[in-house]
Amino acid sequence: MTIATCRVRPYALPLVRPWRAASATLTIRYGMLVAVTMGDGLTGWGDCAPLPSSGEAGHARAFDALRAAAAALPGQYIDAVKLDGIAVAEARWAVETALLDLASRRTGQSLCRALGAESVTSVAVNAALGTLDQDCLARARAALASGFAIGKIKVGVGSVEDERLRLCELAAATEGALRFRLDANRAWTDREAERFLGGIAHLPIDGVEEPLMAPSLAALGRLQQGVPFALAVDESLTEFGAAALFSSRAVRRLVVKPARLGGVAATLRLAAEARRAGIELVLTSVIDSAIGVTATAHLAAALGGDAVHGLATSPWLAEDVVAAPRLVHGRLHLPGGPGLGVVPAGETT
Repeated sequence: MTIATCRVRPYALPLVRPWRAASATLTIRYGMLVAVTMGDGLTGWGDCAPLPSSGEAGHARAFDALRAAAAALPGQYIDAVKLDGIAVAEARWAVETALLDLASRRTGQSLCRALGAESVTSVAVNAALGTLDQDCLARARAALASGFAIGKIKVGVGSVEDERLRLCELAAATEGALRFRLDANRAWTDREAERFLGGIAHLPIDGVEEPLMAPSLAALGRLQQGVPFALAVDESLTEFGAAALFSSRAVRRLVVKPARLGGVAATLRLAAEARRAGIELVLTSVIDSAIGVTATAHLAAALGGDAVHGLATSPWLAEDVVAAPRLVHGRLHLPGGPGLGVVPAGETT
C-alpha cells in the first residue's frame, strides 16, 4: 500500500524546572512530530527531537530534513521507503518510527512485539534526578519511595570537590539504598576525573558516563581499570566508532540515544555487536516527548536483557503531546494496543 499523506507537527514543551548539564541548560523542549497516513486513514507517528546542545542551527537542520522527507513520502510504497536518503539522524529516526508504528498497527501488534519481543510489558529505568542541587536529596528520596533502584545525576556542573562532597552526603542520607548513575557530559580534565572517581569509589555507584573533556581510548581505559563500576560513553561513540570501542574495551557500557544513531535498525545492529563484545547497552532520551520516549521504550523491550534504561524523563515536562508512559516501581510500562499504543492529543488515529 502507498502512503497517502505525511505531515509534521511542531511542539514546544515547557519543563517543570530547568534541566542542567555541563554543556547546556534546557527550559523548553523543542521538537517535531511526523504523521504518516495510509489511504484508509491509519496513521503512524514519530518524534524528531534534536539534542539541546545542537543549538538553533542543529534544530533547523533536523526540522528541514524532516519536512523534506515528509514532502517526498506521499505516493511511495510503505515497504520501499529509502531511509538512507534522510541525511539527519534525528529526522531519519522519526520517519522510521512512524513507518514501524504504522506497519505494526496494521498487523495489530505492539511495536516491541513486531521487533521480536516476547510478552514484554515493561522495562527497568533509572530515575532522572537532575544535578546535585539543594533539592536533589528530596528527589532521591522520592525516587526511592517510588521503587527506583538507580538515580541518574548530572555532574560536572559544579567544582569537582563540591560535587564529590555532595554525592557523599547524598549517599549517606539515602543509606546506600539508591545507586547513582552519573553523567559528566565531558566536563573534566584527566586529573579532575581521576580525583573525582577515586573519591567516590566507595559509594554505591552504578556507573559514570563521559568523564573526560578530551577523551582517548587509552585514557578511558586507564580510568576504567582503576574503578569498580562501569564507565560509559555516549557522545564519544560517534567519535571513536563502535569497532574501536569494542576492540579496546576502554569502557564497559554504551549509552545510546536511538535518534542520534539514526533509527531502530541502526540501534538493533549496534546492540547485537555490543552483545557479542560483552559491552552493556543502555538506551536513553533527553526529555523527549512521550511519543519519542514510548518508541525508545518499545525498542528497549525488544533488546531484552536486564539493562536499566534512562527513559524516566517525562516527569520533567510540565506539558506533553500525550500522556506519558506509567512509571511503577522503577519500571516504565508500555502502553497497550497496537503500534506505539499512543496517539498525540487532538488526533484520532
